[in-house]
Amino acid sequence: MSNAVEQNAAVETTKNWTIDVAHTNINFTVSHMVISEVTGTFKEFSGTVTAAKDDFSDAVISVTINAKSINTENNDRDNHLRSADFFDAENHPVLTFTSTAVKNNGGGKLAITGDLTMRGVTKSVVLDTKYKGQMVNPWGQIVAAFKGTTTLNRKEWGLMWNAALEAGGFLVGEEIELTLNIELNQAK
Repeated sequence: MSNAVEQNAAVETTKNWTIDVAHTNINFTVSHMVISEVTGTFKEFSGTVTAAKDDFSDAVISVTINAKSINTENNDRDNHLRSADFFDAENHPVLTFTSTAVKNNGGGKLAITGDLTMRGVTKSVVLDTKYKGQMVNPWGQIVAAFKGTTTLNRKEWGLMWNAALEAGGFLVGEEIELTLNIELNQAK
């Protein structure tokens, strides 16, 4: 009986959250021609978080990103990124992230481990995340905010295209810096 009561108490305190797409951004930076950087973002995504603990250390996270929504403010480059040379968005229209573990490192810092799938390849990644807190917005909605960062090697997901430069090096860097500024809305 005690076990059932504990389970019911846990269910009652579990909170469901959704990503507020109007106040969230998923950004990336990659080196260009060795000496410069290109930045971009994904414009279409959705996601949910379920957590019972106030510090989100028990969070279950699921995010889906539309690969065709990539935007670097250059149509030719964006179309190339959508092509089979990079994301192959026609055959792999979504990128997904599903959490597998969350570690509370104290001071609002979380290490969120999860499976990131791009181009049909799934690899484990760790997002170094800062939990920025909660508040009630002017419309009575409970909101939570996070900033997560990680560095990925794009070749591990099959994004292999590149061009050698006459001066040495390559046109596109292998490492991608990913930054997520996430705002969540708690379900009412």
